[in-house]
Amino acid sequence: MDTRILRNLMRIVQTGSLSAAAEQSSLTVQALAAQLNKVEEQFGFRLFRRSNKGLTLTPQGTELTPYMDKVLVATRQMEEKVTALKAPGQRTLKVALNTTLSEDFNRRMIGRLIEVFPDHQLEFSYAESMENLSKLKNEGFDLAVLIGPQKLGLPSIVLPDVHIRVVGAHCGDERDPLVLLGNKFLVRPADDCPYSHSFSRFLDAGLGRYESAQRMIYSGSEILTLSLITQMDGLGMVSREAALRNGLSIFPDFEDFLEVRLVVNNPELSSQALNDVVALGLHERVAHPVRSRSKPGIENVLQ
Repeated sequence: MDTRILRNLMRIVQTGSLSAAAEQSSLTVQALAAQLNKVEEQFGFRLFRRSNKGLTLTPQGTELTPYMDKVLVATRQMEEKVTALKAPGQRTLKVALNTTLSEDFNRRMIGRLIEVFPDHQLEFSYAESMENLSKLKNEGFDLAVLIGPQKLGLPSIVLPDVHIRVVGAHCGDERDPLVLLGNKFLVRPADDCPYSHSFSRFLDAGLGRYESAQRMIYSGSEILTLSLITQMDGLGMVSREAALRNGLSIFPDFEDFLEVRLVVNNPELSSQALNDVVALGLHERVAHPVRSRSKPGIENVLQ
């Protein structure tokens, strides 16, 4: 099986949505659905259950997923070895940028990395925090930009003056009373999602009484959350910039600030070099700068 198709299937696992996975794979929904149907036909069983709430793994799909992961990891390792044999002495630095942050921020991050690591071959990818977390754990990425509190116990550097402003967003009118918002589906971030704590604070701010299994859907992706809010007249956690960009109304009197960090998965990278990456210029021209709730700094001592 083509490893590109395996990667696309893993994106469906991570997002629970054909549309979100198709966007990440640069495919149409129809093309990705055709890939999935063909694979399931070859296997002789369903990998996913389909419903109007998205796709969830079947028992067979759950058992097969770790093996798919191993194939992708082994393929990546072989490709890296081939590259190393072609160009001995040149080191590859794999960096996972974050789609939640602005294009301007990511452009500046790329520029800083190129400047600080001129002797490395840089390989960039572009995804949300949960997929970047998976890349650190399963694909051997050296650096990743993540939103929210520290994960995995890996060392990280908080990026100065860079934050994500998290809000509750919906398709109604901003003046809608709380009782009307209570009739909407709640699109709840998955536990590993950086917006999970913000959602709990949001419920504590006034929506806690509406929490029920019948009115709640879980999402591990901001792209999927935006889609569910629109398709199901839901209410969920997204960045303020994403809410405004998609024409959504913002729940009043609530906003949570999440810090952004550069997570390090390579002990050979020096602390000085990494601090040089984040020291200058990353926060310039970032829309809506906000005041940090905690002092930026190194979370763990980088070796």
